[in-house]
Amino acid sequence: MLVLSEAEIKQSLAAVGNLGSEYVQCDERGLFYTHPEANCIDLEYPPKLERLPSFTRLLATLGYDDADFEGASLWFTTWGVWNSQVEAIGYQIIEGMNRAAGQSHSFEVAPGHIFRADELSSAVGMLMQPMVFGWDAYYLPRWSFGHEEFFLYVSHDSFVTVATRTNAFHEKAFGILEELQLQPQRPHGNRFCRAQPYVK
Repeated sequence: MLVLSEAEIKQSLAAVGNLGSEYVQCDERGLFYTHPEANCIDLEYPPKLERLPSFTRLLATLGYDDADFEGASLWFTTWGVWNSQVEAIGYQIIEGMNRAAGQSHSFEVAPGHIFRADELSSAVGMLMQPMVFGWDAYYLPRWSFGHEEFFLYVSHDSFVTVATRTNAFHEKAFGILEELQLQPQRPHGNRFCRAQPYVK
């Protein structure tokens, strides 16, 4: 795992977008697709807490086999929304994971993480943290073949958006989520699917 500052994780994610419009894009508002078929699916968290780990693992590899995982980027974008004493538990967990990877950066200084192909479990464990503590985060997995067909946006308002690049993958993902009775919904908005980067 590589721990990055906000500037470093933005630069890393922007480099993916520089490969062309077929790839996920990044600007000051976050990740988005410019592909004309881009769409989103919203999901509420499972009602039973013990289902959160399997829910998170499913979303981390949605529509792909674990063996094809080539790594992922995770970027915490908002925290400090709720009770600071409770959120401090989450900061300590992230910092402990950072130290375990030999990088003792504080949570606030290094909100970006890049995981290797052999670190799927670590990526899933860290992806659970914004869900548990009510933070905002982006998760972009990489695969051994093809384009990145989706990314996740975890909202501090207790839902996850699955942003999909193409109609074919959107239908596949929606079908998987529906079959598992996770009640996929139309998105709260389409800020992750837009034709152009945000301009002030």
